[in-house]
Amino acid sequence: MTSNDMSKLLTVNKLKYQLPSNLNIVERRQNKVSFADQNSYLSQAGSEVVIRFTASTDYVYGPNSFLTFDIETTPVAGGTSGEIGFQNETAMSLFSRVLYEDRSGAELIRNDRLNAYCAQVGPWKYTKNAVTPAMAGKFLGDEKATRTNPATFGTHGSEENYDTTSDKLSVVIPLRHFLGIYNRETLVPSMLVSGSLLRLQLAPALEALTIIGVGDRVPASYTISNPRVVLDSMALAPVVQKNLMEQTQQSGGLDFSYTTAYYQSGNPGSNPAFNLQINKAVSRCSKLFWSSRATSTEAKVSNSNHGTEKLAVNKLDYRLGDLYFPQRVIDVVGSPQKNGSELYQNSLQSMNRMRTDENAPWITKNIFCCSGVPLDATPANNDNKGYATHVQSFEMSSALEYSGLAINNSRTLEARIGFTTPVVGDRTIDAWVEYVKLAKCNQLRCILKE
Repeated sequence: MTSNDMSKLLTVNKLKYQLPSNLNIVERRQNKVSFADQNSYLSQAGSEVVIRFTASTDYVYGPNSFLTFDIETTPVAGGTSGEIGFQNETAMSLFSRVLYEDRSGAELIRNDRLNAYCAQVGPWKYTKNAVTPAMAGKFLGDEKATRTNPATFGTHGSEENYDTTSDKLSVVIPLRHFLGIYNRETLVPSMLVSGSLLRLQLAPALEALTIIGVGDRVPASYTISNPRVVLDSMALAPVVQKNLMEQTQQSGGLDFSYTTAYYQSGNPGSNPAFNLQINKAVSRCSKLFWSSRATSTEAKVSNSNHGTEKLAVNKLDYRLGDLYFPQRVIDVVGSPQKNGSELYQNSLQSMNRMRTDENAPWITKNIFCCSGVPLDATPANNDNKGYATHVQSFEMSSALEYSGLAINNSRTLEARIGFTTPVVGDRTIDAWVEYVKLAKCNQLRCILKE
């Protein structure tokens, strides 16, 4: 056996004892803070939080970057008890829309129903033991009356620590939860980040906040103060910077790909069958998320406004051109709460979570099938607090990412949905198409391709 073979053998068997080579190309790493154009925003003004990113020439590691702010609620006079905050959702329920632009004004990301997207799609992407929902203000624990059971008490802590009425609540929300650009292991180029603009539209208080204790308090308004974005910024070595600049000049820019979501709604009303057609033309569609909710609800603090109705689907399949997903229609016999396993399995597989029992998503079969309130013709009885969000993947490879299918005028995407009958009340469909977008970044501007 040669010395080279022995060296390889020792390395494979974890018996290599030497100082690792220093392959680092980062000269300086620090968290850089970008502040909003105002120190505080009041919800009653219907304002928009605007933050200009200042990364200079640094490259950014997206998964460690986050949005943080303080939230304080002013309750309506007359209420005497109860904590107000975020029970079924995170502090992202405060924002009805997001618009993220590069420094030249080109639209990088847009989501016209951001709060519902984070409430429905987010739980599919994080696990039951994830720490980020608690940092984002989501209360998850038993009420005071049932705290005698130590097995279920205080998943995220007490109600007092998530109350926004008595004092400010500080929240931290990873950018990767709602901006696909920052959900990549590849460093985000400085010319894409520096000078980019984040716009977050504020939602009304009754729509954004819920009561997390037992009481009669109602939010009149809320104030967001000291909003800022913190970027995990890295200054690269000069020789690496020079090499990247040469690549930029030779090819017209650095190709940075990421996923984003396009929102579309549908209105089946009281029809027991509905075909949802997606009219967004994209070259690589990765996933479709969709759900149904009660169209008419009563605005009250005990309601969740961004979830779904109780699972009421008995037939489902998808068509994209001449392809069908799955090949046979999913047919639920009897109650979806009892026999909705295949609906759940299809979504679980689409999220690539069928391959292992580890790191299961927060949405379990019971949560998917049984959470929420059945659709009702009386708005006061409706409460969109369910988690029956369906997922269909169009990735063609189990090993590669970004291998989706094209959607265009001659190759439409259609979800063919059958609801349990009789249908009582009107429902609305929320749908998000997740697709790949390419930004070719250079010193002057970004050229975007879908």
